[in-house]
Amino acid sequence: MIISLLEIKNLGIFKDYRWNVNILGFERFNVIYGWTGSGKTTLSQLFSALERGEISAYPDLRFKIKTDDGEYSHEMPYGKQIRVFNQHYITENIDVSACKTNPIFILGEENKKLSEQIKADEKRLRGDPDKPDDLGMLKELELRNRDLLQKENDRHKLFTDIARTISQNLVGASTRTYRKNNAESDFEKLENQELLSDIEKHRYDATLRQQEKNLVDELVSNDIEENIDAILTDANSLLGTTVESLMIERLVENPEIYQWVEKGYELHMEKASEYCEFCNQPLPKERISELAAFFNEADRKLKTDIDNLHTRINELYSKIQNIDVTDKANLYNELRSDYLNSVHEFSTAKPDLLNDIIEIKREVKSKKLHTTESVKLSNSIDPAKFLSAINEVNIHIQKHNEKSRNFSDAKKEGEEKLRKHYLSEIFDDVKMYDSGIADLTRMRDLLEHGDPVDPHDIGIVGFRHRIDENKNKISQSGLACDEINDQLEIFLGRRELIFEVDEEGYIIRRHGEIAKNLSEGEKTAIAFVYFTISLKDRDFDVENGIVVIDDPISSLDSNSLFQAFAFLKNAVSDASQVFILTHNYDFLQLLLNWLQNVRNSHGKKSYYMIKNLDSNGQRVASIYVLDKLLRNYTSEYQYLFKLLYTFTPDGTIDSVYHYPNIARKVLDNFLMVMIPDNQSPYKKLEQIEFDTNKKTAIYKFTNDNSHTTGKGFDPSLVPEACKNIAYLLEMMETVFPEHYSVLKKSVTEE
Repeated sequence: MIISLLEIKNLGIFKDYRWNVNILGFERFNVIYGWTGSGKTTLSQLFSALERGEISAYPDLRFKIKTDDGEYSHEMPYGKQIRVFNQHYITENIDVSACKTNPIFILGEENKKLSEQIKADEKRLRGDPDKPDDLGMLKELELRNRDLLQKENDRHKLFTDIARTISQNLVGASTRTYRKNNAESDFEKLENQELLSDIEKHRYDATLRQQEKNLVDELVSNDIEENIDAILTDANSLLGTTVESLMIERLVENPEIYQWVEKGYELHMEKASEYCEFCNQPLPKERISELAAFFNEADRKLKTDIDNLHTRINELYSKIQNIDVTDKANLYNELRSDYLNSVHEFSTAKPDLLNDIIEIKREVKSKKLHTTESVKLSNSIDPAKFLSAINEVNIHIQKHNEKSRNFSDAKKEGEEKLRKHYLSEIFDDVKMYDSGIADLTRMRDLLEHGDPVDPHDIGIVGFRHRIDENKNKISQSGLACDEINDQLEIFLGRRELIFEVDEEGYIIRRHGEIAKNLSEGEKTAIAFVYFTISLKDRDFDVENGIVVIDDPISSLDSNSLFQAFAFLKNAVSDASQVFILTHNYDFLQLLLNWLQNVRNSHGKKSYYMIKNLDSNGQRVASIYVLDKLLRNYTSEYQYLFKLLYTFTPDGTIDSVYHYPNIARKVLDNFLMVMIPDNQSPYKKLEQIEFDTNKKTAIYKFTNDNSHTTGKGFDPSLVPEACKNIAYLLEMMETVFPEHYSVLKKSVTEE
């Protein structure tokens, strides 16, 4: 049984409806009252959607209902059978142009055994209503499918989420469009979990996020070690070499003067100068001879060798000075830390080596002043630390270059490792879902197709097939056709319209001819009679079904009101649950009187009404408890008076739009009480003793605004309504205070 309509979205005037928690739920018999255009027919269409989950006219429909066996929605339709009579039903079942309807089949007495078999099979499918624990195979299948759908959805969500994680965390062209199906495909290839450690994951993450870098040149030590060995050897040799010369003590004792005189001697000899270039005095031959003996050929050769060695030492110094490391930014992030350690060793060893070379250079240079002495080399050059530092730096550069050369392969490896890692994180959950899905699928297949080992277990498909076969054997359209004609005659009070069996359904004839130009009342009568008989159709189990009827007296004349009520009452008496919607007050009173005399043991009742409210400038519908005035009084007059008495507009046209009609009805009723004859309202108003101007305003407001004008919305309607409703109530209280007091009391004491 349907308990409440929890929410309705995108269904016409029910744009964003939610059930009012302060009102009780539906019962077996439910009456819903509302004026024309308030949303009754729209609401009736919702019941049509409960079985299918959708209505073609409202593709964006969303709903959720509460029933005695759980909640259902557009995503999980309500499996219970529901028959709905409304304007849509008339259109679907009455082909007005051809005057045909769909066939109805009623069981024959001779097929009683087949009928009993059908009922037994239906109970197997739908459950035994007398046994609450007997859900029936269809309900069991629905529950299995619901569980299966939930597990499949959970499994799908698992892969959707992990695909999103992979797409967001794996940077690369191959993962930009990574979707659920890709994750499922890759998971199928995963034989075991392949989880990474935090360190491995961080390393692969870093690889994927890196940009490919250029190759870096390694540090080249060339022949530094060989050069050093050669220099040391030559230095030791030269420092130990001596030459014979005439000693000039002053020059030996003063190295600066020594160098200055030596250079001057070479210049004077080169230019063959006879005068001193410094003092411009004649050069004494004895001094020249003395200097020649001091600066002899052997001395010059030794000094030349010393100069050459000095040059080689400078070249070695420059070569080492020019060897330098690249900036860490040129290497990949993960190599930088170790690289900087090696760079530190290099930066320490290099100046130490250069200092050693400077010391050797100083000793070699000093030898030029001591060519006549044998000197031992006091310093040495050890390049081992420097060369080792170069090798360490080059090791990291080689790793960097190797990664650059294999950058594409490294990215592919990182992407694959991380993808398997993320998929491994859901490995156990997926296996658990797969096991559950397999079990539910096996149970579902058994329910649908039965157990092939057990010939009596034919499954839902087998039961449905047997039911259809038996129904085909006992279908008798003729009996249904006769019943339609008999019931239609009772309803209309004449046998003017006749149904005849046709290959496609029924043909409707009037006085022997195919009926044309059926009136709206005749269409409604035919459709409603057809509907009440169809509740006996072999395809509908009325005792376990829900019946919804929307205004069966629409377009009928007042003479048909009681026939419609009688047909409705008898048609739904055995239904599991009934919803009746109407706008007609007289019909409402018939329904209320009937249901008030139905014992609660046969079914409880609930009474509601549809009201329209303004929400952000739009008219929306909502369901409320039926106004007590409508339930407790046999006249609509009290209820309409209440609306005027409690009139509180919010300033919008929509809030007062219906009030001219309400005021006119109240005025007509009041005038009928005061002057009970057939005069026009205008003539009756003339006879009422009240302010003439106010009477004129009341008449103009109720007369002009309660008829179709063809004009647009008049903004003055709001202040006019406020003013004239107050005039009308004032007139009623002034002219007939006792009557007004009774009406007021019925409103204030409800």
